[in-house]
Amino acid sequence: MNIKGIFNFQQNRTATDYSVSLAFPLVYGGKDAEFTSVFVFQFFHKILTDCFSLAGDFPEEKQKALWDSVVSTSARQGLITLLANGMLNRTGSLYLVYDGGFVRVANKSEEREIDDNPAGKKGVKISFSNFKKATILLVLASLVESLLVNANTGLKISQSVLLRIAGLRDSVSNQNAEDAIKQAKAIEKGLKEGKGALLDASDVVDLPKFDSEPMEVALDVLFGLMSMVSGLPKAYISGILTSGLNNTGEGDAEAVERGLRYYFNSIFKPVCDSLLGTHLIFKTSRWRKFAEIANLLPVLEAVGEDLFPKEYKDKLIKEIMG
Repeated sequence: MNIKGIFNFQQNRTATDYSVSLAFPLVYGGKDAEFTSVFVFQFFHKILTDCFSLAGDFPEEKQKALWDSVVSTSARQGLITLLANGMLNRTGSLYLVYDGGFVRVANKSEEREIDDNPAGKKGVKISFSNFKKATILLVLASLVESLLVNANTGLKISQSVLLRIAGLRDSVSNQNAEDAIKQAKAIEKGLKEGKGALLDASDVVDLPKFDSEPMEVALDVLFGLMSMVSGLPKAYISGILTSGLNNTGEGDAEAVERGLRYYFNSIFKPVCDSLLGTHLIFKTSRWRKFAEIANLLPVLEAVGEDLFPKEYKDKLIKEIMG
């Protein structure tokens, strides 16, 4: 008796691969794009741009040196972009010269001249070798990229249709698996087109749902870490303004100013003053304090010098103005 023939055993059975590929690559700007570098660069670019918005007494005729240009010249990149790249890369020294109303990278002979005469007016030498914030921000940005990749995968999967066929492996052998696969694909195609489908009573059609909560929680943690490293509030990094009936957002506004003061006084002002010949001051935007002093001035003027000396008035105004 042929036992193998009765039970349809096969001596040389080929193993079947039941794995399904779920590869959904996240495409952004081509194969040469580096998400982490672009993310951190744009963050630094935003900081420096906001430093400009808080810079008082910035000469209008010199402002064009800050901005990039689409025109093909030797100075296509503005000062803000050059500084943001320096903050990101932190390799070697950055030599910049102010030439014809624009800022450009110095050539070798200009570099030697700047080294020989650091206090001269030829240009400025900048070093970001101790700017350690960028290292941590790059690591955190790489985690943000991982979250986006996972979110992309989840969104793609949520567009699919899962067919749970009862007893699939028990009822389908290697010999007739091809027919079952064709049937499953036909059912999936019909369901996506809004048609009906012939299913067994035990079969299940499942539409995966995309749960954004884990991603939102993880992003909130990462933005909190970026806030700690950068010195800027989480609302500034995420772009989500604080709102609510009992919250005017002034706390975030003051925190932004405190954080930007560091970058303004350490990077933006020293470079602009040395390279462009400016004399910048930090311009506060705390409107409530301006309102306070506006209401207080008439009272101070009404009080005589004998009761409230002028030097006390000046000191009080300076305290309110910050």
